[in-house]
Amino acid sequence: MQIKVKFFSGFRDKAGTASAELEAEKVGDLIDRLVKDHEGLENALLEETDPGRELKSGVTVMVNGRNVRFLDGLDTELSEGDTVAIFPPVGGG
Repeated sequence: MQIKVKFFSGFRDKAGTASAELEAEKVGDLIDRLVKDHEGLENALLEETDPGRELKSGVTVMVNGRNVRFLDGLDTELSEGDTVAIFPPVGGG
């Protein structure tokens, strides 16, 4: 199933593109594929933790406008035609 991915801010530079389309069944699979296809994203999206791996602090991944942290995280299921937006940590004050 085709999933559209949109990169924002610094992740556009790291990915070398503003968007991509690929196949994945879950957000974690999508992230793995993105890291494999776009070297600049390696170590930018995920971190290893005691219970396993998770999104790096501050990284926001949204599926159709809903933050995956409030869904099933990396286990969030994807459907044909979904749009995934990936935002880097935001700083400021």
